[in-house]
Amino acid sequence: MHIHWSALGQVALVSLLFGVGLAIVFAFGVTAMSRRAVAIEEKKPPSIVDTSVAALCFAACLAALFYGLYLIIPQFH
Repeated sequence: MHIHWSALGQVALVSLLFGVGLAIVFAFGVTAMSRRAVAIEEKKPPSIVDTSVAALCFAACLAALFYGLYLIIPQFH
């Protein structure tokens, strides 16, 4: 059995980067949603920027989830 170590390293690196990147995007979404909730709690109008950032971050996470499912489930190909 022959292992192509550079290909294995590339897969590991890309998996690590996308995994950490997705966690960071989700954290930005939670932070933006938290700022929006604090503004509402303080009786201030919520910022459209915080709402938009949260929506975009969560949409990106959902897109990554569905893309991963698309890659894993062979009936979708």
